Amino acid sequence: MKNNKLNLIIHFVTVLFTLYVLYLRFARFLLADSESIAMAMLNPEQLPTAQPVLFSGLMLLLIFILFGLLKLNPSSGVIFRTMKGLFGYSVVLLLLQLLIVMGSHQFPDSLNKAQYESKHLFVEVQTDSTRLRAEPSLQSKILTSVNRGTLLLLNDVKTAENLTWNRVLLAPKKYAWIVRVAPVEKGQAKRLSKTNKFYFTLADRYSLILALAGFAWGFLSYRKQK
Repeated sequence: MKNNKLNLIIHFVTVLFTLYVLYLRFARFLLADSESIAMAMLNPEQLPTAQPVLFSGLMLLLIFILFGLLKLNPSSGVIFRTMKGLFGYSVVLLLLQLLIVMGSHQFPDSLNKAQYESKHLFVEVQTDSTRLRAEPSLQSKILTSVNRGTLLLLNDVKTAENLTWNRVLLAPKKYAWIVRVAPVEKGQAKRLSKTNKFYFTLADRYSLILALAGFAWGFLSYRKQK
């Protein structure tokens, strides 16, 4: 009985981690096409402050589900079997996504073909403490600073002072400017941001389908433990 419940919790945590990976890899870019929630969706660390109601609701839901799993009767074979199936799906999917991330450059062009592309471009910050300004000028007011890895929704591009600036969404209907490459001492330059588009590829689609084999393995291999 204890082993069943321990395995159930391990499977649940693995499934949660997989959902988070899918969120980082795909869902946040799809959700970010809606500007009203773009900032919170693109950068999960901002969710508690940007969308406190949504964050609180998600935490309460997770606690409720976890509590329910702990109270499950081991005789509930269908639930245990389904959770192990989801665990198998998660493990296979994570392995396939790792393969895609590390080796997609070696795939045939057909596998890297986009099945879906985002409506917006995304700006990824390349250095810590990068300044977002009110206007496209190095003398303009600093609105805030962001760190490396922060994703921002691109709204416009402008060249000013011989520099290329990205206009990004800072909050609903509020924008800021971030320079792409900034001048530094001795005539050198430093990249502060780069622009990308999100693509869901054929390889990604296959990974979601092939992972069903992991679900079948987990679902069919479940055995009740005394």
